[in-house]
Amino acid sequence: MVTYFKLRRSTIRQQSEMADQNAEEQEVFEIVDFTTASKWECFIAAVEEILLEWQLGTERCLNQLKKGQLAAAKWTEKSTIVKFADFEFKMTLHTIVHEGIESPPEENNSSPDIDESEEERFPQALEDFMDMDNDFPARAHCLVRWYGLREFVTLAPAKFHQPITCPSKAKLLVSSLTIAATNTNCQVPLFVQVLQSPEKMFLGVGVGAGVRTDYDMVHLQHPPHQCTHLSGLLDVFRSKLHCNITSPMILVSVRFTYVLSEWPHTLWMQQPPDFDATLTEVGFSDLSKLPFGALSDPVSELQVSATWPCKVEDVLVDNDIYSDLDPQSAPLWSARLVTAPAPPCLLSEYLNDFLMVCRNTQTTMQILGPGFDPELPEGAPLTSALDRLTEPSVPSISSVVYKSRGNYGTSQEKNGPIPRDILVPILNILFPDAEGEDQTSPYPNVLSQIPEVKDKDGQTVDHPLKNVLNNMKSCAADGLVWRLAVVLCHVIHSLGGLPAAAHLWHEIILEMRFRWDNGFIIPGIGTGTPDLASTMFHQKLQMLNCCIMRRKKQESSLTKKSDEVEDDDEFYECEEEMEDECSKEIAASRSAWDKPEGRLRKCGNLCLLKTGEPLFIPVTQEPAPMTEDRLEEHAEVLLQLGSDATGSELRARMMSASLLSDMESFKAANPGAGLEDFVRWYSPRDWVEEEGVQSGKEPKGCLSTRMQIPGNMWQEVWSNSKPVPARRQKRLFDETREAEQVMHWLSSLGPGALCCHLLPTIFHAALCRITEEKLLHSLLAPESDSLPKPQHSNTLLAVLETIARRIARLSRQPPEPARYQEVVNQLGDIEVSIAKAQSLRHKFLGDLPSTCSNSLETLEELVKNLLESPDVTLEGGPRGPAAVIIRKLFRQAHRAAQLLDDSPQGDSLENNSGHSNKSSSGELGSAVGKEYILRALVPSPTPYSRPLPHRMFAVVLQNEFRLAGAFTEDTTFC
Repeated sequence: MVTYFKLRRSTIRQQSEMADQNAEEQEVFEIVDFTTASKWECFIAAVEEILLEWQLGTERCLNQLKKGQLAAAKWTEKSTIVKFADFEFKMTLHTIVHEGIESPPEENNSSPDIDESEEERFPQALEDFMDMDNDFPARAHCLVRWYGLREFVTLAPAKFHQPITCPSKAKLLVSSLTIAATNTNCQVPLFVQVLQSPEKMFLGVGVGAGVRTDYDMVHLQHPPHQCTHLSGLLDVFRSKLHCNITSPMILVSVRFTYVLSEWPHTLWMQQPPDFDATLTEVGFSDLSKLPFGALSDPVSELQVSATWPCKVEDVLVDNDIYSDLDPQSAPLWSARLVTAPAPPCLLSEYLNDFLMVCRNTQTTMQILGPGFDPELPEGAPLTSALDRLTEPSVPSISSVVYKSRGNYGTSQEKNGPIPRDILVPILNILFPDAEGEDQTSPYPNVLSQIPEVKDKDGQTVDHPLKNVLNNMKSCAADGLVWRLAVVLCHVIHSLGGLPAAAHLWHEIILEMRFRWDNGFIIPGIGTGTPDLASTMFHQKLQMLNCCIMRRKKQESSLTKKSDEVEDDDEFYECEEEMEDECSKEIAASRSAWDKPEGRLRKCGNLCLLKTGEPLFIPVTQEPAPMTEDRLEEHAEVLLQLGSDATGSELRARMMSASLLSDMESFKAANPGAGLEDFVRWYSPRDWVEEEGVQSGKEPKGCLSTRMQIPGNMWQEVWSNSKPVPARRQKRLFDETREAEQVMHWLSSLGPGALCCHLLPTIFHAALCRITEEKLLHSLLAPESDSLPKPQHSNTLLAVLETIARRIARLSRQPPEPARYQEVVNQLGDIEVSIAKAQSLRHKFLGDLPSTCSNSLETLEELVKNLLESPDVTLEGGPRGPAAVIIRKLFRQAHRAAQLLDDSPQGDSLENNSGHSNKSSSGELGSAVGKEYILRALVPSPTPYSRPLPHRMFAVVLQNEFRLAGAFTEDTTFC
């Protein structure tokens, strides 16, 4: 076939050259092109082009495989699409990452004594599948497990194309790959995937160096009887060698696998909080933090493999009558975990449900009905008015809040999604001051974004995510907003989803309205102006608290001075005026309309420049607090005024409102003062003192250059200001208007919008919950400080820090649920990893006495290795300490399955000698999987051919049997 293909190409090229020569001599009226390439030839040419592009046309001389390299190495894939007519195939190159390729040795003419047979090497694939240090890799491509390859090419039907089920089509594709490999001198094995993809059926070929290797396989649902043991497989292997050697030496590697699926110690799985336990002593103590843990056991199986590596066939006896392949005699034991692909976990479920509500755009009224209008609750105004008339002037917070919850929306609570006996304890967690002095969940005295963390000895330690949490735009840990986010997460998951969230938010709006109307501080928020480093929702609640405090302060000031002023005057809060005897004498000499008012204290030794009287610091209005959105609105308005004269004037007036108030207060406190005196106190940098002034005298100077510019805003405002004390001025901050704006903003939020504003907070709480779980349970950390800490813990912490940085970036962006979905998946992976560690430690350390320090150390090391590695070699084989403990678990599971009582003698740990009354085969049960690798170096196809490597892999499972053979022929001397 190859010779014909080359001959045809030569004939086509000659005909083309003759046609070009005769084109000028005679005129051709009609040309019939008999040289058009067929679709099959075009396909072969396309495959050749890809092989050359991937640089597979050179001799492969790779470094020798190290022991266990195929299982631990990272693999890379390079794919492209190739067409056979209209049928698309996906051609993929699989190779080990960073595998060094050595160039073939250069010819040395000065060494003529080199044997030519040594210069010609077999293809690299033949050397790889004869390597005996990488048998049975735990994590690799199926072709790597069957043939031991480190580099190969697969050809499979592209997506949306039918699989190759016709034998003739499969043979045609293999023949095409053979021609392409021969023409390009490609020695990398080429495979064609046939039948359905889950069956993993491949037919392949490898050529080069005068040899050809056929990769073929058999896949059956039930194994033939003669192929269930080593003796029958040896007969099949000999029949495929096609040689006259009666008894070729065959090397055998065997691995039997045993499964432990019924564990003697099962892990108590986590459960969400029980809301039916409201009347018990436990109550809702768990509602202040997010749940954590797996709902089902993430560890399903423990597989133990007994391996006999690289034995001559005469050493092992395994037939249908007798077998000496006893796990007790295996020189090598290994173990690996089989975990659930995606076990359900509480934290992940809670966060996913929370994100689902974030995507909802309905209002509270649309969800619950018009009866749940937070702006006008049924019976609220009348009840509030009657309460003010009949109750004492200073009622207790507990009695007032309790009555408010009973009066506001009584009919709605009966029909709401959340029952009243559950709703009241939830509100008590958010507003614990309503319970009076006996608070079940008081807020911490110091509010901080970093929760307190203690080690197992009760000592406070630094939080591992301290630096990241400080940069997060969230709120105080265990504050009101924090608890609201966590409680809302519980309500969404366990009490009815979106309707329950709307009902809770409706009750919180009523609570906020009541506290504003009655002047009760909102707990868990902190005092002071809004913190711009927190979330917008937190800033709004802080603004509402500021308004409540300003109203209480103003009412207190008005009550104190009501007998001293007229009823029509409007006052602002101010401190007691402090004046000394000298200032009183000066004030007495002034006229009634020129007396000072609103003095706070003297401003050091400064005196007025004109009169020489002491300069007093006036009592001024406090600056108006603003949230982040109001600051942005204010800045946008200033920008929209433009740069013309009118816009500049309006901008100056808006910006000078606070300056005008301070100037009027200064004039009232310092009669006869000038602009220079005000600047010396308000902006000392704009007062330039003259040099050389004698000590003891008032320093002389002048205003700065910018203050002397004609039309300066300061001069204009000073000239228009009047001596008015702060308590008589128009207030810069109207707490009633600001509070109503905040209440309107809160009432306009639906449950979805509320959850969007709480996204940074809930993920802040999730990070702290994971970190707390990791520290409390000391993930994979030994019980004794003398034992080394595992590296797996540090790896998880590094991943958690990366996720925390991303959440910190998202917290400073507009809240979008789609951006947080990937973070939920990453947090879910960490939760699964921690759940696996907890489950495995519980299984291995379930009933181990604390006095067994040697066994404890061995188990901790085994647990760490099982979580980090896909396949763990047990030191000491079947008699090692880890194998002894695993055999004990198998015995306990076997007795539990047979409903037998545990005997004290059977429960005791065996010593390191490994002797027991039962055989190890009985302890481990029957093997669920048997794997065999047969190798031979036999001349083929004739006795005078070169000795060539052959390999056959066989796996026998309960419902599956597979043979994968690689048989080589010498094509030079057939």
